[in-house]
Amino acid sequence: MATRKLNQSIFRLVVGLVVLTATLILINVWTSTSKHAQNQLNSDLEVAQNVFEQVLESRENVLYNSASVLTADFGFKQAVASGDIPTINSALYNHGGRITADLMALVSLGGSNITSVPDILPTETPFPYSKIIQNALLNGGAASLLVIDKKLYQVMMLTIDAPTPIAVAVIGFEIDHGWAQQLKDVTQLDTTIQVQADGANNLTISTLPSEILEVALSEQGQTLSWLSLTLFNDAPFVSRQFLLADEGNLKVIITLSNDVHRLFADFNALQLNILFIALLAIILALCFAALFSRKVAKPLVALADIAQRISTGDYNKTIVAHSNSTEVKNLAQALESMQSNIRKREEKISYQAQHDILTGLNNRYNMEALLCAKFKENKPFQVLGINVFGFRSINDVFGYHNGDICLQVLANRILEHGGLGARLAGGELLWVPDEHLSPEQVVQFINSLEQPIDTGDSSIMAKLSIGMLNCPYDAANAEELFRRVNIALDETNLSDQPILAYQPEFEHRYLRRLSIIAELKTALQEQQDELSLFYQPKLDLKTGRVTKVEALIRWNNAILGFVSPDDFISVAEQAGFIGKITDWVINQAIKDAVTLRNAGIEMSIAINLSAKDVMDQSLLPHLSLLMETSQLSSKALSFEMTESDLVQEPVKAIQQLQAFRDRGFEIAIDDFGTGYSSMAYLKHLPVTTLKVDKSFVLSLDSQQGDQKIVQTVIELAHSFGLNVVAEGIESQATLLLLKKWGCEFAQGYYMCKPIPFDDLITWQNTHQLTNWFEQDA
Repeated sequence: MATRKLNQSIFRLVVGLVVLTATLILINVWTSTSKHAQNQLNSDLEVAQNVFEQVLESRENVLYNSASVLTADFGFKQAVASGDIPTINSALYNHGGRITADLMALVSLGGSNITSVPDILPTETPFPYSKIIQNALLNGGAASLLVIDKKLYQVMMLTIDAPTPIAVAVIGFEIDHGWAQQLKDVTQLDTTIQVQADGANNLTISTLPSEILEVALSEQGQTLSWLSLTLFNDAPFVSRQFLLADEGNLKVIITLSNDVHRLFADFNALQLNILFIALLAIILALCFAALFSRKVAKPLVALADIAQRISTGDYNKTIVAHSNSTEVKNLAQALESMQSNIRKREEKISYQAQHDILTGLNNRYNMEALLCAKFKENKPFQVLGINVFGFRSINDVFGYHNGDICLQVLANRILEHGGLGARLAGGELLWVPDEHLSPEQVVQFINSLEQPIDTGDSSIMAKLSIGMLNCPYDAANAEELFRRVNIALDETNLSDQPILAYQPEFEHRYLRRLSIIAELKTALQEQQDELSLFYQPKLDLKTGRVTKVEALIRWNNAILGFVSPDDFISVAEQAGFIGKITDWVINQAIKDAVTLRNAGIEMSIAINLSAKDVMDQSLLPHLSLLMETSQLSSKALSFEMTESDLVQEPVKAIQQLQAFRDRGFEIAIDDFGTGYSSMAYLKHLPVTTLKVDKSFVLSLDSQQGDQKIVQTVIELAHSFGLNVVAEGIESQATLLLLKKWGCEFAQGYYMCKPIPFDDLITWQNTHQLTNWFEQDA
């Protein structure tokens, strides 16, 4: 379709309408009076008919909108679905009141009346027009004119979907004499509504008095003449009739009647006035249309150019409207506001897309782009990966709000040093200084970050670790840089060194840890024959007999070969599946305990638990079930934990350990003396045994310092009513010293190294009568 300029369209429209109107009027004036009167009356009747139809359409839109709001209301749907009639009636009453509806009803899918407001449709009875209900269900809604209780209603029906139809809502306005009178006030025409049911008049509504109603209806379609209009006065009304609705056996016929004498009383005088006005209007329209179209179109063209410029991303020019039109000025202001808002939103979106919302530092994706740019410069630069040690614990202890404040303060401290900063994830940050830092400056930097953080509620001492890379020597691109920063930070956690520069061997160890994780998962799920338990006897120094053993897991992998427990246990704890290893150890130890019992060997097996194992509240019930199924007493198993694990969550650890003790299991603290030992701490632990670390026992027979430490530990343990196990015995002299000091149990290579289970039974049978104190075994 061809387009035209706005000013041309306005000019043509205004002039065209005026010229057309004037021409029609002049032609009408120049024709015979009777023909003009007929045309004028027909025009009035046609306009009235359009008004009538538009009013009905407007009312139908009101009904549809109200019905849509009603049927979309979630509470109304729930009430309909649950059959809550009081709530349904309340909703119908409220929605009907908003639009002053005369009929609000609810009909079931089967066509039965559920309820109506007002109560004009008896409940549990069929709706009078079942065909319309079926049409509403088929199409989701229907509009119609219906006679209900001898009254004519304009109704709208919509299905109530949840999500499929569950009922039909009916909303209607009554078409009565008052409504017909309102139409007459608007159209100045009398309106008669006839409702025919089965061919007979069932209802008549009219604004005409009853005595002239039949006369007006009989004038339908009559032709006027000049003589009848001026001399004989035999045609007081001219009427037009049209069919408004045809619903099978129900027809609604509208008759519009015009009072001829009222309309044409001053017709002769009007002819001259119309002629003069028409000519004047044509002349003025030509001048006005030319001026107005130019004045309106010019600023709109300018604003269209501005809108096109904004669409291309140019938001920086000021928008000025050269027009006195309020609408044009408002449009210019709207464009100015739109331009400003788009610019601000794009700046905000761009910032959010590139920065971490919490700290204001660059996010990982933007930092990657910045690092790629630095790599392209081919200049060396330094990168420091910063990890907040135990950040999750900060959140757990101080709350997430204080944890967020902690990160924000650290970010601000980093920004104070200049350079580029980024938050990678959680408590992991990245900093690229402007200049290379010496080792001393790195220490000063981490010290400045570790200053106490006052959150208002608490003072947080954040412990940090730093992994350093020198690029492009340690990494050639951003992806490699991120990976090696993580490797360096991982190494700081494993080595307990707060500051480490990246070394190639870190990656080798990292890859080995990944291999260990992958192979260990496979071993636990599919190849459990790679895993085995070795046992190391514990000698009872009072009886000289072996009554206890410690279970030690061994793993011989087809790809990695023999993997030390020190390697794969720590990796499993970090990877979060240490519990699966513990489950395997417990299951295997119970099987071996059953075998020992069946072989007539009374021996308690000690199993090592990690802190995560102890905190797992499902472990003890599962263990108890296995013990009961195997018919083993609690003396068949005991458990050991390192003291460093216990102090991570001492209160919860004590509660969990007490549950083990209540079940009858003995509990030992492993490697005592190497961690966080304290008498107050030891006092509250529900343990039965202390294990002296082998570092104090290996040279016990020759080192007086170790002798004092071990003696003190034994005396301390006895003061708390605890037994003592010394591990690392490699000579008879050491064994005799421990027996002399009252140590209860001894464990070490002097008696036996860790051996497979089958060898344990053989060893036990062989050494039942061995006197470890009199011969050098």
